[in-house]
Order: sequence, then structure tokens, then C-alpha cells
Amino acid sequence: TKAKIIAVTGSAGKTSTKDALAHVLSDCGRVHASTASFNNHWGVPLTLARIHEDTDYGIFEIGMNHPGEITPLVDMVRPHIAMVTLIAAAHLGHFKSLDEIARAKAEIFTGIVKGGVALINRDDKRFKLLSELAAEAGIKKIVGYGANRLSDVVLKSAEYSPTGSKVEVRVFGKDYGFDIGLPGKHVVQNALGVISACALAGADLEYVTAAFASLQAPDGRGRQYELAVDAGSFTLIDESYNANPASMEVGLEMLATAVSNGAGRKIAVLGDMLELGKFSSKLHAELVEPLLRHGISEVFMVGPEMAHLKRALPKEINGYHFEDAKQLESALVKMPLSGDVIMIKSSNGIGLSKIVKKMREKYKAVDRSD
Repeated sequence: TKAKIIAVTGSAGKTSTKDALAHVLSDCGRVHASTASFNNHWGVPLTLARIHEDTDYGIFEIGMNHPGEITPLVDMVRPHIAMVTLIAAAHLGHFKSLDEIARAKAEIFTGIVKGGVALINRDDKRFKLLSELAAEAGIKKIVGYGANRLSDVVLKSAEYSPTGSKVEVRVFGKDYGFDIGLPGKHVVQNALGVISACALAGADLEYVTAAFASLQAPDGRGRQYELAVDAGSFTLIDESYNANPASMEVGLEMLATAVSNGAGRKIAVLGDMLELGKFSSKLHAELVEPLLRHGISEVFMVGPEMAHLKRALPKEINGYHFEDAKQLESALVKMPLSGDVIMIKSSNGIGLSKIVKKMREKYKAVDRSD
């Protein structure tokens, strides 16, 4: 294939960024992208095997939870553009520090083809380290994106609302204003990386920027449902696929800013964050800070690690702890009231996606098409 190949890694935002790239590039040519989170030693070669000869843009998600996992995968993918979205405390149980995680993510730079580009979030605290690692890998062109004024692709302004954002972005010296159809500062951050990659791949940015308005969240990664209850409705935010301290912060902000259909409650349903090793108890307990900062006063917790958060909760937060998803399900599925906003977030292994499914079966979707 002669496709421009874009590879994406990072501690958070990989799948959302990959899906956003596939969406906005679809009007610019034939796109081939990883299905779901096909980002490991099975998913990456399978995605490669499925690519068509006449593909214009190939988009690959590359994940890891141990050092050395990305290198053989990126050696197969051979990207023209390799992006690192964010370095955060995901899989920290297998690493000694965030710097070690950054070094493992930076393996993606070793597979970039000659003349290719390293694309890095300039707002990340480890931008300098990642840039140095890209240079060590022989990458001559290193591009930064973010709100940082030294970025090559810089966020000039943003208006945030509960339903989306309106942004102005300078892309290699040229200004673009456009709407993003999903809410959240993290969505805007990912969009900066997406538009950077599209520009580097030679796509028509007029088509790309127009497509951001119809962006949708993937299942389990922020998709919102309005469900009927009593004489009104409640909002269910499905974040059940993944969780680490950075994405928990994002999810709680999303919950806090969500529009409710009435004077209902803002309820956080939080499951264990997995693979945090010896840091787990501390990182779970520290979720108190974003809960307080975002004004979330009701939290349902599930799993042995979330017991650390339960013990750390101050009296102004109503907390309820459950041993497993089945125990939580019997309490949660029957409790929504009209006007409530409920966010469900955990690592996928906790199984909270089953509760999302049960709630969607019990409470029918509200049709606002009229």
C-alpha cells in the first residue's frame, strides 16, 4: 500500500484519537483503521493484514503495559507519523516511574520511516524527554501540539460547553476555526493532535475541520445516553472501558459539566483502576481531590482497590462501596431519578460495561429527533 501511515500511542486517548482520525479523514480518501482497541501483538498484525492496497490513510493504535512491547509492533507498522497523546499513571504497576512509561511509549519513534515525523503533546510534562528520545531514534522532524505558545499546532482559543467546543487553532502558521461535537478539554487536546497528523499526512484541512462537528464518542469512552425514567429522563455517561488517574480526572470533569434534564444528582460510579501495582492504594485514595474539586457529592465505588477511596472520603461526600459489579448492579440499576447524571467509569476488567447494558435495557432511550 502507498497509504500514509499514522501510529498512535499514549497512556490515555489512544482509541479516541484513532477513531477521530478515521472519522475526519474519511472525506479526504479511503481510510483503514484499527477495529476497537486492536493495539497488541494480535491486533496490530491483524489490522495490517486487512489493509487494502488502495488505502490512502492507515491508522494504527499501538499499546503496551511492559517495556519492549511497542518496538516489534511499530517495526511492522512503519509509520510516517507517530503520535504520543499523553504520559500518565497507566500500567504503573509494571514501571518504577512516569519517566519509565515515557521511555516505553517512545519506542514508537524507533519504527518511523526515513523522513517521518514524531508528533508529541507539547502540554505534557514529559514533552522534553519524549523529544530527546525521538531525536535519539534518529527522527529529524519533531512536531509539538497544544496550548503551549511554542507549539507548531497551537490552540489559540476555546469555548467549552456541555455539548461540545468551539475552537480556533493555528496549524503551521494558518488559522482555522471549527466546532467539535463532543464536550471536554481532553477532546480538544486530542483534536489538536488529530489535526496535526492530518496536516502532516497532506489531508485537506477544510474537510477535516468540518468533520469535527459530527464527532461521536466510542462505546465505553464517554458516550452519553438519555434514558427515560418516571415522567422525565436521566443521563448515563459510559466510561466503562478504561480508567487510570488521568482519565478519572477527565471523567469527573465531564460529569461535573454535563447538563442535567432537571434538578437531579451528579453521581460518580467508580470501579477499580487496574495495573497500578504498589501505587494503587495511594492513587485510589487521591481521587478524593478531583471529587471535591468538581463538586461531586455522591459516589458509588466497586472493587477491593476502591475501598482505599471509601476510607479517604470526607463527610461531605456520600460514599457507598460494593465488593463486585454484581453487588453494585442490584443497587444501581433501580435507583435513577429524573434529572440525574450518572457516570460509570472503571478499568474494563471490572465489568461495569454490563451494568451500562442492563441500564440501557431497563430504561429506553429518549428520542429527541423531533
